[in-house]
Amino acid sequence: MKVRRWVVVFSAAALLCCYAPAPAYAQKSIKKFIQKILAPYKKTGSRNLPSVLPRINPKSLDAVAFSKISNRGARVSVAPLFNADVPSIAPRPLMPAPAEVRRAVFTLQYNPQTHGKGSAFAIDIDGEVWGVTARHVLDDISRSPYMSVPDENGNPLYFQVHSVREGNVHGADLAIFRIPPQALAYVSPLKPDYVLPEANTDIQSAGFSHGNFGWFSRIGVLFSSSHRILTRYEDFPIRNGYCGSPLLKDGKVIGVFAGIITADLAQSAEWFRLLSDFKTSITSFSHVVPVAWVRTLAQQGKNANDPNGVPLKLLGHTLGILHADENVQTIQHLRDGKLIKALHSYPFMDYNHLERFLDIGPNDVIRVFVQKGDRSSSRRYVFIYEWDVQAATLKRMESR
Repeated sequence: MKVRRWVVVFSAAALLCCYAPAPAYAQKSIKKFIQKILAPYKKTGSRNLPSVLPRINPKSLDAVAFSKISNRGARVSVAPLFNADVPSIAPRPLMPAPAEVRRAVFTLQYNPQTHGKGSAFAIDIDGEVWGVTARHVLDDISRSPYMSVPDENGNPLYFQVHSVREGNVHGADLAIFRIPPQALAYVSPLKPDYVLPEANTDIQSAGFSHGNFGWFSRIGVLFSSSHRILTRYEDFPIRNGYCGSPLLKDGKVIGVFAGIITADLAQSAEWFRLLSDFKTSITSFSHVVPVAWVRTLAQQGKNANDPNGVPLKLLGHTLGILHADENVQTIQHLRDGKLIKALHSYPFMDYNHLERFLDIGPNDVIRVFVQKGDRSSSRRYVFIYEWDVQAATLKRMESR
């Protein structure tokens, strides 16, 4: 077989040597014959492959994109995530929490006899009191857990609550519930602050871990947008159970703690390569859902058809409104009909500037894939916003 293959190769080589001086009328016949004898030995592959692979070197494209976004401050805004000089957190004595915060924060559990607990708190939204926690806490406990609050003597009282409205775990990881009237005598609702905190602002938090209450008087803000607030706890290492606790600035709620992203998890994330040119290690950080999403859920709790949400904007154009039960999955960048880049959802995504990590040209098409519902939703599907830059036209397509 090997001998036969070499014979074919040498025969083709001989023909190629004769190809140049051959008469014009014979060149086409020789070319077809060469292609025919070499066809079985070409590497196999999909004929459709060139239509899906990028024509442009992704690394060079990323370099161009980074040079463009550097003027928009995108890299500057997330630079604190990559500060290698931040020392590891060492436990420090926790200060007592303000009385109004202590009365607002409580625990949730499956029933009064269980010990698995999550954090929650009371908040006043437009004159109505709601209970708030992280959506995934209810996934782990139940949709009708018990809230535990201390009475005048410090003894626990239990009241069952029921989920009213829930967000998407991968987007607005939130759930709200009505606090029973008899429990309102033992809690004091906090007020919201819808202004996003700036980077390097110090904020506070309070929550429970394994039933133990903790007040964190110094938390650093790393990044904030309508999608996420990224923080670092500086007084004490964060532990299991704090999900669902409030983030506070001057005593008002600015967000809900939804979890921690460890350094090794971030290092392996798809979005990390977008910023790999920082040439430094990433540090662990926490992600927080802005309190504006709580207000959206509360409005939908009163009116299921309430249209309020967060605008998805690209180059100043509003593609659509993202609701609390929806999540941006992927952004595709196409040029001349070819996919040249795909961005998956990342913690520092800015819904007001979806183009931040794209170098968009006049002939490009941008597709934003949005998932409605998540892992526990009975109706879960994906729809797509497609923006044609040159034609300035927008399409909305569904994919069930």
